[in-house]
Order: sequence, then structure tokens, then C-alpha cells
Amino acid sequence: MAETRAASSAASREPKGLLDRPAWTRWGAHVGFWAVYLGVRTAAALADPPQDARDFPYFFNRLMVVATYAVLTGLLLAVVAGPRARRSDWWRNLALVLGAIALAPLTQYGEQFWPQQLAGFAPEPYPFVIYLFQFGWALPLWGLTQALLGYHFETMAQARAVSRAQALAYDAQLRMLHYQINPHFLFNTLNAISTLVLDKRNAQAESMLLRLAGFLRYSLDRQPTELANLSAELEAQRKYLEIEQTRFEDKLKVRFDIEPGLENATLPSLLLQPILENAIKYAITPRTEGGTINVAARRDGDTLRIVIEDDGPGLPPGADPARRRGVGLANARERLEVIYGNRAGLTAQNRRPHGCRVEVWLPLEEERVGRTAAPALS
Repeated sequence: MAETRAASSAASREPKGLLDRPAWTRWGAHVGFWAVYLGVRTAAALADPPQDARDFPYFFNRLMVVATYAVLTGLLLAVVAGPRARRSDWWRNLALVLGAIALAPLTQYGEQFWPQQLAGFAPEPYPFVIYLFQFGWALPLWGLTQALLGYHFETMAQARAVSRAQALAYDAQLRMLHYQINPHFLFNTLNAISTLVLDKRNAQAESMLLRLAGFLRYSLDRQPTELANLSAELEAQRKYLEIEQTRFEDKLKVRFDIEPGLENATLPSLLLQPILENAIKYAITPRTEGGTINVAARRDGDTLRIVIEDDGPGLPPGADPARRRGVGLANARERLEVIYGNRAGLTAQNRRPHGCRVEVWLPLEEERVGRTAAPALS
């Protein structure tokens, strides 16, 4: 929750454009619309100036008339969309257009009222239809402008709500997949420590506990949705494998073959741990002679490929690799799909003459600005 609040706070501090501010945009459009209308009427009047221009304050009259239009439509906007112009749906947008047209008798009266106030005479009124075509056309155009802006902000709000829901679902799914790992791993490790204690191998039990503490420090220091750089991830996995080597002693051999220059390549944190745990479970534990696990990483164009191989019995004949080896491969495959979609994947297949080969591929992206990884063991 703290991370969510922090993210929301950071988002609120981001600079926003006018299209992110309904009140500023809609009220600004309101003022701008009538300013342009005043300019259009003034330009039309200057094209054919009256002969008695000095005897009557034509521009001031025109200014007061347009101000009447602006005040009346402003009141309509405040009533329909709210003072902050945030309320919008289809019927409000329709009400802005029809309501603006309904103001026409009042604005037509304003065309008569201001000359009477300014010069003491009232010009001969136009028929209503002629008035609409000569001056009142601005009213439905204003209503349509505000309706389109309202529709835009309504659509944008809905899109943001969908995006927020998708982000929350994405975050929840990643957290579920991440937390699915730790109980499984802890059960196996604590069971191994218990066995060492029962066998009076206290020094080895203490060593395993220290390594477990270091590994959990790395695990808990990482957020479930955070990406880790490859060097930190491999260091954590070395500590995990050291825990297992304490239990298996010489039965477990591990080799790392990492191409230079991939230290800052990013991948989901603890992605490799359940795959390695599967290799321990299926390739090392059942065999009295133990076995070897190889971990390799290499660059393939814009793709990072990580291969984990063992020399165990491999997948049973006819087994579906997508459904074998318990939670480990399914967890890793689903995390890759959630984060990268079809740009990443995981395959598992048998090696020759025996063993299993799991290959993970994902986009090669480097951590340019980020946190310093916590040490796996201090």
C-alpha cells in the first residue's frame, strides 16, 4: 500500500497538459470561443461600417451583447457540467447543445436591451429565424464544442479507469506469482536444516541458516514487481545453491558460464530460483551419486538467453514439458508472460544422453538508472 500511495503521489506531481485539466480546458474554451465570436462580429461590422459610427458606441454595444452570450452560456455550463466542468455523460452533452439553443430568445433580447441602455433606442427586432442565422448560430456551435470536450474527458476518464484496473490486476498477479515461490522454498530449506540438526550436524545447520538469512534478505528487499539485474540475481542464486550444497555436500556440483557484459541485463527478480529448485528436486535428490547443474547466459541480438541444464533422468517419455516439474516452470513461464507477453518464453526439453535443459529468453534490457542491489549475504 505504501508503494501504491507513493506512486500515486509521484503521479500527481507530474506536469499535466490542458487536456488533463477539465476545468481549465473547458472554461478556457468557453472564454476563447466568445472572444473569437466577438472578433468575427467585429470583422463583419468593419467590412460594412455604418454611416453614423460616431453617434453610437457600436463596439461597446457589441462587447456587452457578446458578454451576455458568454454569461448565459457560462451559467448553463456550470449547471450542467458543474463549476469545475467535470461532470459529463451523454445526456449532459445533449443538454449543453439543446440548452444553448434554448437561450436564443434571451440572447436575442440582449441584442435589443443594450442599445436601449447605451443610446436610448431599440433597433427593429429581427424575426427569430433570421436572428438565428445571422447571430444565434454561435449558440449551438458553442454547445457542440462543449459537448465534444465533455465527451473527450468522459472517454479519457474511462480509459484511465480501465488502465488503472489493468495495472492493479497486473500488480496483484505478479505479487501472487512472486509470493508463490517463498513458502515452497522455505519449506524445503527448513526441512533440510531440521534434518541436519537431528543428525547432529550442527555446524552445517548453522551455516545453512546463515545462508538462508542472506538469501531471504535479498528476496524480501525486492518488490514483487521489480526487475533485478543479472549479476544480483546470479549472486542470490549462488547463495541458494550454497544452501543446497551444505545439504548434499559433494553430490551437488554447480557451474556458471556467463557471457561478459551482461551484468546489468534485467530480468524478473527470483525468476531462476524455482527452476534451480526443480533441478535440485528432480535431478539431484533422487540420485545417490548426485549430479551437476550448469547455468549459462548469453546475448543473442536483442535477446537474453539463460539456460539451466542438469544431468538427471530428464522428463519422463511422452510428458508435456509445459506441465511437468511442478510449480517451478509454470511460475516462471507465467511471470514472463505477464511482464513481456509474447516477447519472452520458456522451454524445457531432454538432453542427450540424459538430463533436462530449461531455456529462458526475454528482451535484453539493461538497468541504466536504478537501485543498488542489496548483498545476498553480509
